[in-house]
Amino acid sequence: MKGHVPTPEELADHIVTKLFRNNPPTKGDCILYPGCGTGPFVGAVHRYCDVNNLPVPKGVGIELNPEHLDKARENYSDRNVEFQQRDFLDEDILTSLSEFEYIVGNPPYIPIEGLDEEEKTDYKTRFETAEGRFDLFVLFFEQALNLLSPNGRLVFITPEKFEYTQTTAALRRILASNYVKEIEHVDENAFEGRVTFPTITVVENSNGGETRILTRDGAERQVSLPTDGSSWASTIRGGVPELESGVALGDVCKRISCGVATGADDIFVMEENEVPPQLEEWTFPTTSGRQLRINDGPDSGEVFISPYRKDGRLIPEDELGEFSEWAELHRGRLEDRSCYKKGNRVWYAWHENPPMQDILQPKLLCKDITEEPHFWKDNTGAVVPRHSVYYLIPENNVDMSELLEYLNDPMAQAWLEANCQRAANGFLRMQSTVLKKLPVPEEFGETKQSTLPGIE
Repeated sequence: MKGHVPTPEELADHIVTKLFRNNPPTKGDCILYPGCGTGPFVGAVHRYCDVNNLPVPKGVGIELNPEHLDKARENYSDRNVEFQQRDFLDEDILTSLSEFEYIVGNPPYIPIEGLDEEEKTDYKTRFETAEGRFDLFVLFFEQALNLLSPNGRLVFITPEKFEYTQTTAALRRILASNYVKEIEHVDENAFEGRVTFPTITVVENSNGGETRILTRDGAERQVSLPTDGSSWASTIRGGVPELESGVALGDVCKRISCGVATGADDIFVMEENEVPPQLEEWTFPTTSGRQLRINDGPDSGEVFISPYRKDGRLIPEDELGEFSEWAELHRGRLEDRSCYKKGNRVWYAWHENPPMQDILQPKLLCKDITEEPHFWKDNTGAVVPRHSVYYLIPENNVDMSELLEYLNDPMAQAWLEANCQRAANGFLRMQSTVLKKLPVPEEFGETKQSTLPGIE
């Protein structure tokens, strides 16, 4: 199976222990290894059963990659396992296989970009979980649960993102219709050389109660997971303040968006004191996410060399004057950008047209990837943020200083920490889809309403 990430032996043993804990196999039980790779879980199951003097369930291993399958057969040919070379997501899997008392595995991590158009169409037709920009491991969950016998147990190790992303809402509904017995967040570097924020999920085909949560910092709690497909993040992470107000940040902001991508910051970004005099009129102050923190604000000392007017229109080449002479020096590099090669951009244009009419006004800024949430204010409105920065334009009559104070309050920060996706090293991804949902005090919504016609 493409997207194969080998499971270390110690981790496989840990997962199998969860599979059989208070649920030991009996004679006649069957176990399924979907996307079995070279067979690490087959080995772990046999080690567990040998040590505990338990019968080994009859196994079926499904793997598409012939090299991985050959190795699995070589290692476990005498272990009561039938290995099959086939795609676990094929439609005929559900009709050709019986139900299993146990299912265990490490599904492949393949985002939608790794699939061809035929695969995308097929999966979207057959899988409830094939929503939006889905990942293949999500479909493995759905397929496997359809093969789990009554009171059977499934244990998968996957990225944790299914707990909170919009595209995995269907999976959360399906999981919650079963009994999610336990979710353990294991070390982010459990797979050598990869930061995947792995999560071990234990699911039983039964009615159940609360879910046991084990966090990476060693905390343990019992929770009741939402069943409607909404994010599990705040429930799982715990300690999240109640901020429900009926008003969200997206309601009181005209725009929440990431900054400008040029496709060639090495050319268009320059230290302000190094700008040639003939280009000074073509500059806008700029900041990156890294500089926001270093400089504790948007004053970075750097500028964009910009061929755009303040209304966002690209200046025609015959009106560029001395800018054109400077740009010609870098023409080879600018024409080497993908945005130009695809025929989408004029050779001296940025990767995307900057919405200057929105950007060039007082605004709030934050890093797109950050260790902890923090916001800064651009009082002048002159700063054009780079792609590693999000900018927020409050509605008229929303006091920007008060909004800034609220966003930097520990309560709002705790909400963001609970709901944002994780990047490498535990950092947060401050995505607009999450920022827009952040609850804000009702008075911010009231100030917005007071600006509407007919409201005093």
